[in-house]
Amino acid sequence: MKKDILLIACGMIQDEVKLAMKNTGISYDTIWMSSDLHSNPDFLKDELQKQINAHQDYEMILLGYGSCGKGLVGLVSEKTKIAFLRTEDCIQMLLHNNKELKSLRGETYFVTKGWMEAKKSLNEEYHHAINKYGPKRAEMIMKIMFGNHQSLVMIDSGAYDLENWIHCARHLGQVLKLDFSTTQGNVDLLEMFLSLNWNHQVVVIAPKNTITVDDFGVECAIAGSENRQ
Repeated sequence: MKKDILLIACGMIQDEVKLAMKNTGISYDTIWMSSDLHSNPDFLKDELQKQINAHQDYEMILLGYGSCGKGLVGLVSEKTKIAFLRTEDCIQMLLHNNKELKSLRGETYFVTKGWMEAKKSLNEEYHHAINKYGPKRAEMIMKIMFGNHQSLVMIDSGAYDLENWIHCARHLGQVLKLDFSTTQGNVDLLEMFLSLNWNHQVVVIAPKNTITVDDFGVECAIAGSENRQ
């Protein structure tokens, strides 16, 4: 007899997913994947495929991911249904109500607590550069890397005390000479996804069918192509 539902989610949004579970009173068997996998969409896809293959004893697998640079494209499940949100990434999950998000992406670097804790985050890259090259050269390197950005914005998802992390994000903004601010996000989309009370923003893939770029919609497909360049 098959188990009900398995959630495979990115550790980057662990706080937000746990809050959504708390708010809805829903809990699933969950596998938290390393946020480091985002550095290579092909590696992310390979690791997700391994988990899907290893858990075919569930009726359905929920993927706590967006397109993530086409990291989900090509995934297939032989016996178990797959469901995921039709979003570009976790930023869109948390800021789905922000009508200016599309225009802001090109010039804005978004961060969250989960992002700040990640091993390959901007915060870690900065400190690695300091240890390797010294403060002055590290600052110069970071400015070159993020020269096209104008602002650094921390998302307040409501999943944690923002004050415990805002000082670090603000410091990074100062180092990179970026305008720093916070913006309000929410876990409404995650709550809808976990509750199974779905709308057009959720994609369900039948067994033996492969996830395609088209499953994420035109905007996500274009953004995914840009991320892979």
